[in-house]
Amino acid sequence: MRVNITGVFVFLNGLVFRLLEVIHKLNIVIMAGGKGTRFWPRSVDTLPKQFLHFHSSQTLIQETAARFKQAVPDHQLFIAAPARYLPLLHEQLPGFSMQQLIVEPEQKDTAACIALAAFQLLSAGDDQPVVFVPSDQHVADDAAFLTAIKLAAQTAEQDHAIVTLGIKPSRPETGFGYMRTTAESGLASASVLYVSSFLEKPTEERAAQLLTEPGVYWNSGIFVCRPSTIARSLELLQPKIWNSLLLHPHDPSAAYALMPKLSIDYAVMEQAEKIYCIPVDCGWDDVGSWAAISRHSTADSNGNVIQGLASLVQSTGNTVYVEDDKQVVLIGVHDLIVVSTPSGLLVCLKTEEPQLKKWLNQMPNA
Repeated sequence: MRVNITGVFVFLNGLVFRLLEVIHKLNIVIMAGGKGTRFWPRSVDTLPKQFLHFHSSQTLIQETAARFKQAVPDHQLFIAAPARYLPLLHEQLPGFSMQQLIVEPEQKDTAACIALAAFQLLSAGDDQPVVFVPSDQHVADDAAFLTAIKLAAQTAEQDHAIVTLGIKPSRPETGFGYMRTTAESGLASASVLYVSSFLEKPTEERAAQLLTEPGVYWNSGIFVCRPSTIARSLELLQPKIWNSLLLHPHDPSAAYALMPKLSIDYAVMEQAEKIYCIPVDCGWDDVGSWAAISRHSTADSNGNVIQGLASLVQSTGNTVYVEDDKQVVLIGVHDLIVVSTPSGLLVCLKTEEPQLKKWLNQMPNA
């Protein structure tokens, strides 16, 4: 059989061109404004978890930036973070220019952050789809993840469409939000689902029930849409946020002072009409708690995960992290989280970890 080499070349060249076209019609905004409270006392206000090492020689934000550098040119990669973290960003990502930084005057959760990023992109005349992604997530399979991101960008070209990545639940997780979806998305692609409802972080019993339901996914906290879509959604659902930017277009500090502190889930996602989900299997995990560290570490024969100078006697199922030079000894204890750093000491039952952020927020020095 004769093969038309010229035809094959033209086909492959066209395929590469189409892939590059998708990549170049996409901005990335890495949101790096979190405090990482649930990782206290390793994560502290002056050095939050996104600037720490967990899985590799790179910090979480370095891993996230490197992942997206595989997909877009540098000038389409942005980082949104409070001004107080600029020295850390310059230290860990020295190649980023000031034009790639979206500087928040203060920490006001994800709705304000996303609004500011969308406003600045629109002000620059840029309304191509944008990925809003946390800076502190774990992804094992970059190729599968970036393939889903590209499909999300294509879907976000639809009028007023907001797209999120959905992760199939593998355990009754109480620390994540969930989404209920249906295959009737109204779009041509069978890989894109319609989000019928968002579910708050459930109880353990409810989480176990959700595992058995079809079409239910973890909310990854990754959103893809046009900046104009966010602008329209905020105008309709949270006019105080968007109008603050219109009122003070050149003064983010004044605009932020007028904004409520809201997550983008509560402000927009749970109320918007055209929300779509792309399921992805990429070894995703939200590195949001000490339980996440246990999932990605090797336990000893007694189920203990130990990092640092620690000795455990007749103890099982504990997670122990020791950063300073102290010797830690645990005797006859089970299912504890014990963390010792120069910033403090944490001893917590694993079952109480979901409440950790609440208690720490009530402590003035945590």
